[in-house]
Amino acid sequence: MERLLISFMLVAQVFGAETEYGNLVGSFEDEATTNNIAGTVYAVDDSRFYIKGFTFDGNLACAAFYAGTTDNPQDDDGSGAVIPLKSGSEILGRPYQTEDLLITLPTNEVNDYKWLSVRCSSSEILAYVVIQSDLTVPSPTHLGPFSGIQHDVQAKNVILLNRKQIRFVGLHYDGDAPGAVFWTGPDIPRTRTSFEVPHPQSSPVTQLPRYMGDTVTVTLPDGYTLSDVKFIGIWCVPFRVNFGHKTFDVSPQDEANLPPMIMEPTEAAPDVHLDNCQVLKSEMFHIAWTADMDNNMMTMEFRGLVTVDQYMAFGISGSTTETEMVGSDVTVVWIDQNDSTAKAADYYLSRRSQCIPNSGEGACPDILAAGGVNDVELISGTTTDGITVIRVTRPLSTNDPLDKPFDLSGSVYVSWAIGFINPTGHTAKHDILPSPQRSVMVNFGLTSSQCPALKAPDEVPDATEPWVIEPIIAEGNDTFVAMIGPSGGQKGYQGIANQVGWGIAWYINDTLIPELHVRRGNTYTFLIFGGDDESDPSLYHPFYISDNRDGGYIQKEPSEQKKETIYAEPVAGPRCEFAGSSGLIPEVYDQFADYKARLTRTCYVDNPQPAVLTWKVEENTPDLVYYQCYQHRFFGWKIHVSDSASASSTISVNNDVTDLAPASSTIPVNNDVTDSAPALSTISVMSMTLISCLAMVLARLI
Repeated sequence: MERLLISFMLVAQVFGAETEYGNLVGSFEDEATTNNIAGTVYAVDDSRFYIKGFTFDGNLACAAFYAGTTDNPQDDDGSGAVIPLKSGSEILGRPYQTEDLLITLPTNEVNDYKWLSVRCSSSEILAYVVIQSDLTVPSPTHLGPFSGIQHDVQAKNVILLNRKQIRFVGLHYDGDAPGAVFWTGPDIPRTRTSFEVPHPQSSPVTQLPRYMGDTVTVTLPDGYTLSDVKFIGIWCVPFRVNFGHKTFDVSPQDEANLPPMIMEPTEAAPDVHLDNCQVLKSEMFHIAWTADMDNNMMTMEFRGLVTVDQYMAFGISGSTTETEMVGSDVTVVWIDQNDSTAKAADYYLSRRSQCIPNSGEGACPDILAAGGVNDVELISGTTTDGITVIRVTRPLSTNDPLDKPFDLSGSVYVSWAIGFINPTGHTAKHDILPSPQRSVMVNFGLTSSQCPALKAPDEVPDATEPWVIEPIIAEGNDTFVAMIGPSGGQKGYQGIANQVGWGIAWYINDTLIPELHVRRGNTYTFLIFGGDDESDPSLYHPFYISDNRDGGYIQKEPSEQKKETIYAEPVAGPRCEFAGSSGLIPEVYDQFADYKARLTRTCYVDNPQPAVLTWKVEENTPDLVYYQCYQHRFFGWKIHVSDSASASSTISVNNDVTDLAPASSTIPVNNDVTDSAPALSTISVMSMTLISCLAMVLARLI
């Protein structure tokens, strides 16, 4: 494994206590002429300034931060740049009293400018500091790409972002290994001195999530900086297996010229009290708002007890007579698990279907639909003690054909929901929403209404363990029945596949996404009851087999499609599905069988005749392929391919297909498992991966 030695120029300045903020530029009070401006300026890195103890009396509404390129601020030629605040505002807008600010240059780098000022115009400079030409600016160090050993671990770049943080750019990891963590230490990964680096997601997890080219930033635990460690990687804790790591060597002297780790200061927002608030779900989700008719602006604040990567959605109903999700115009907000920043998007729900990006159909951001525009602007977002608060603005009325105006004349029906963000960055099917019996109305024209304060949870809940789903080991030329059903939330697809799905998934022989084991040379029959209505994406689920873990071939760009090999072409059959009541919560059931007992199987046509997919497993079929939905992503799971299935297992698969499509709309499927089946027949999805980890260990010992 390569060992990368990082060398830095020694810093010309003498570092003291102030170096925790970056390299000293100067103080506004040295040049301040008016408006009680004060504050000490530091260069954090190539693009950011940290202003410690900023003070301004707020008497000039036009005041802004401005970086210039001329020798004298009074001779500015307009080639400089206004530096916005974190909120996006280009003016200071209020008084400041010894506040700490972190501001980011919109273009160029710190050394491209000669001074930083507070000003209204080139003729009205309120205060400035000179940026010396020989100023040494701390800079991140790029280690370059790395390729891992197992589980598709790789990244386009690894960056030593500052003295405590490491950033992966384009990180891939398949998410399949149990107990996988980010790992570091002062020596090679196998030593006892190595330790876990906390996962960015601030909720209890048992393993790293799947990464699909994500940008992920990890922070060393308290008491450690980069000079204390020599590598960063991903590690399988239960079996002490290294999935891949990148080495580096940073001395304490070298570390001084990395940027400091600056926590984003809590920028004191203008004391804008929102006029109204309504409880959408007691002790979980509140929506607050102020309508500004003079400026055609609605300010909304989402307040919820949600986890990282859980979204809150709220907006105008698709119906004027009830709460109806289809046709709703909603704002979706969440905290991104990869960088812990707030996100917001304008959504239109055209169908009860996951978003199909290339057509804009389904639950999609407005920008993906023809003529759609994102009219939502993020103002701020924080998560504290389990309570997420995100504030946005949106015009009361817009020119976007997908937007509905906020009617202030009386109560209107609204839609709301809570769910997860899937790996594509779009909403998955909601987990929590209004009950079918209770439509929700909001009067946006109220002058005053308030909610009780949300209370932080007393304790962090334990991680949700997924159900143990028995694999199906097919010994002969067997037949499988595939239909659609609920994905089972965090106990089901989300926990088993270690990624967010849509909300429905494939059931094979009445079982939620079981792993299938088949033999090369055998021929298998799949009877498909997934839905064949091409006019409605929410009812069209062709079944196919490919080497792509996600499926959804139709909605992919041509470049993505070229990377996928299809081993069984898509087949669509009539719609039969399992469904539960709206109040059915998967997480309360420890066993899948108990959950499934509360589902009802229904077919939506009389005497349904399945579509038939016949698959002969060729000799060149890889060891792992997937059954999936051709129209949508994240519906299916694994098919293990070998030259011979386990001879010791006696798990049975029903081969009698004569009664699978009777005149009634009930489809019987044999679920019997022979009691004498050995231990292999009850191996869980996680156990299969544990064996994979163990195999890697044995391979290293041989």
